[in-house]
Amino acid sequence: MRIVVCLKQIAHTYARSGRDPDSNYLEPEDKVLRINPCDEFALALALEAKEYLPGGAEVSLLTLGPILAQIELVRCLALGADWLFQVDAQGYLDPWQKSSLLARSVQKIEADLVLCGRESLDSANGQTGALLAHHLNMPFVSGVRKIDFGTEGPFAVVRRAAGRGTRQVLRCPLPAVFSVEAGNTIPAPPSYDQKRNLGSPPIQKLVLDAAGVAPRYVQEAQYPPRPRVKPLTPPDNCLDSYGRVSELLSGSSMEKKGRMLTGDPETQVEGIITFLQESGVLEPEKEGELDG
Repeated sequence: MRIVVCLKQIAHTYARSGRDPDSNYLEPEDKVLRINPCDEFALALALEAKEYLPGGAEVSLLTLGPILAQIELVRCLALGADWLFQVDAQGYLDPWQKSSLLARSVQKIEADLVLCGRESLDSANGQTGALLAHHLNMPFVSGVRKIDFGTEGPFAVVRRAAGRGTRQVLRCPLPAVFSVEAGNTIPAPPSYDQKRNLGSPPIQKLVLDAAGVAPRYVQEAQYPPRPRVKPLTPPDNCLDSYGRVSELLSGSSMEKKGRMLTGDPETQVEGIITFLQESGVLEPEKEGELDG
């Protein structure tokens, strides 16, 4: 069985130490080059299948664009992957173009199973996996957490997350495309012997013409999330300027419901019950209710 794992290289921003507003206060050292976390979960499932399949499996890594996180790709190879394929593509590509190039690459590799992450950490659109299955004309299952392979016929038993804690078990024929949900076990770092035995693996480039694939949509602008405005009560106009400024600095003039309880535990419990009754949470006790 040939398994292809699509790995996306991302530049994850973890800090803003710059001073130039035109560059969004970013410096080159503020970004770390890494593999998309959801794609690493997909790699973990592929390596698990390679270990437990009776006939074994061949795991190929497929990445799109220039090699940015070479150290991370070599780490993935040292974990047990067999091949690394790079699709030579430059510039911005929308999910339709990416899925088209990946589909043509998968057809060249002749994969029986394609695994990818549910979404990427940078764009988080979650469209590439479904569009990839559309181009390949293969069944598609999302939210995959575990894969078991049947011994009778080419099919896979998939356990997936269906939202709100619901789990589903699906039987899917192969070849197919699965997008993996975050939450599985990430592969452990490779050992020294694995790195030494790997050497310098060659990267097989797949040259494809991306000019013939027109984008389906064009992103015109991107805005940061809007901050949630905290509602504030305007200051009392009857107060003098000092009082109004004091109310603005304190946040509002709303009276807080509550009081400090002191005394022994029994007194504090009685105070809590009284407060809940006054607030309408508990019904007040009626006279003679406890006598019966």
